Amino acid sequence: MTVEGVKESVTASAPGKIIIIGEHFVVYGSYAIAAAITKRARVTVSGTSGKETLIFSNDMKSKLSEHSGRFSAVKEVVRALYEKYGPPENGIRIDIQSDIPLGSGLGSSAAISVATAGAVSRFMGHDLQHEEIATFAGRGEKSVHGNPSGIDTAASLYGGMILFSRKTGPKPIPLNRAIQLLVVYSGVPRSTSKLISRVGETKSKFPSTFEHLADASSFASLQLVDAFSNGDLPYVGALMNFSQATLSWIGVSTNNLDALVENVLHSAFCYGAKLTGAGGGGSIIALPMPEKAVALLQKISKRYKVAFLVSIPQQGLSLEFGVR
Repeated sequence: MTVEGVKESVTASAPGKIIIIGEHFVVYGSYAIAAAITKRARVTVSGTSGKETLIFSNDMKSKLSEHSGRFSAVKEVVRALYEKYGPPENGIRIDIQSDIPLGSGLGSSAAISVATAGAVSRFMGHDLQHEEIATFAGRGEKSVHGNPSGIDTAASLYGGMILFSRKTGPKPIPLNRAIQLLVVYSGVPRSTSKLISRVGETKSKFPSTFEHLADASSFASLQLVDAFSNGDLPYVGALMNFSQATLSWIGVSTNNLDALVENVLHSAFCYGAKLTGAGGGGSIIALPMPEKAVALLQKISKRYKVAFLVSIPQQGLSLEFGVR
């Protein structure tokens, strides 16, 4: 794919995500709510003079043919595309950049998988629908997380805020006002696949309690849709606090995360706070009072190195074209 001897390039970017309510229970069919955030992963694909598919990120490099753990999500996405459409005649180079902290629970692997699927497929000459990109990106997510629900991929792909279940897929939630949330990284990375297994053990040990909590989480997700639509931020915060309690019961919160949530709530500058994502580390989110958002950030930043305010971008996957 050349223009007058110069290699074309395709760049795709996709946002990270937060789970506002329903993580883990969504794996078992419950509703959950996720939202894109204003931090993105970017993947640029260009041609090479060789035959290999090469992957670069910062000072790291790997070949697609190397079956190592490095870039596992990217490699699975690319292999899935090659299986479907056949490998390109010439080699390609894949360059990855990301603003999303790794292991933070903010959807880094999903954003990279979505951006890779979008950039590589378009570079190969295929204009895929979002549903098709989700399938390829899901291969990357599965290599990292084992049994993902698909909610991370959907939030990154579509942007905005979504109501999601495995049965219905993503449904957009219209917002009548701009929403700011505080994200605080605990500094402890986590393994999503291990935590999903831990939740499975809790479900096996307390099946009836787990089933009722899953139903309650699903109901709370639907209540949250109405609360956001009505601009009822105190109720949104109350439902987030409920969610934190259920996540703690199923064993995915930690003393560190509980203390972080306590510190944020103690500030009296927000309506609610909870872990986001798999738990066991990673990040928490908080819903500040609109006039207190900056003050809350300044207060929390004195104790935690990685803390920032995010809004909810409506754009998910984005494609750009150029020459390299």
